[in-house]
Formats: sequence, structure tokens, C-alpha cells
Amino acid sequence: MLNKMLKAGVLAIAAVCSSAAFAKTTVRFLTNWFAEAEHGGFYQALADGTYKKAGLDVEIKIGGPQINGLQLLFAGQADMIMGYDLQVLKAVEDGFPVVTVAAAFQKDPQAIFAHPDIKKFEALNGKPIAIAATSNVTFWPVAAR
Repeated sequence: MLNKMLKAGVLAIAAVCSSAAFAKTTVRFLTNWFAEAEHGGFYQALADGTYKKAGLDVEIKIGGPQINGLQLLFAGQADMIMGYDLQVLKAVEDGFPVVTVAAAFQKDPQAIFAHPDIKKFEALNGKPIAIAATSNVTFWPVAAR
């Protein structure tokens, strides 16, 4: 199932970028995290020439915990990013011209991990909480109410 989703994502990138690829030779794609298994299809398509066969010269840039993909997209540092559902919805709500091309997951895999003594979400009040940079403008403002 995951393999089919990765193939669909790779093909979606190729389809969306193919018209842009003729105007410029390189498409810069930013992942949402360090290279990991979930990104395998993108790297495989680069390695086996799938992008090249579609007329694309794809450069994959690696994201990370403090990388804000939308900022880099709007600053022209990436042509496409691997984003999050709530991030895209918030950007659209704020009037930014973003488009979702594909979804790799049917459900958002966001999670909050806590020490065993925390039994309820409310018990996090007043405790230090570490979250990703994108969480500050997506789900966290709602969850923290």
C-alpha cells in the first residue's frame, strides 16, 4: 500500500512539474524531514531515471525539524515542498497561493508524546512542550486552547 502511495506521489510530482520542466531544467523539491523511508519513492525516482524520463531534472532538498517549507517555497528556494494538511489549509485561509498535488497519508500522523505521569491533555498545562516549527502555525494554536 505504501509503495503504491509513493509511486502515486512521484508520478504526481512528474505530472505537475512536466510543464514547468520545459521552462526550466531543475525542479527543487523540499522534503519535510531528514531522508527517511517515507521519502524512498522520491529518491528512487531520482536514482532510476524516472524524473529524467519525464523531462525533469529534480533536485531533492532535505527538510528538518526547524525548516519551514512554506517560507522556503515563497522565498524561491524550492519549487515544490512536502507539506502538511493543516499547513496548507492555514496558508489558503491566509490567502497564500498554494496547491496540494497529492496526499501520502489518509490520516495526519501528528502525535504528542509525554512522560508516563501525564494522563490527560490538560495535565500538560504549564509544562514545557517541544514542537516542530510548522506546528506553531498549524495544529498547535488549536490544541493549546
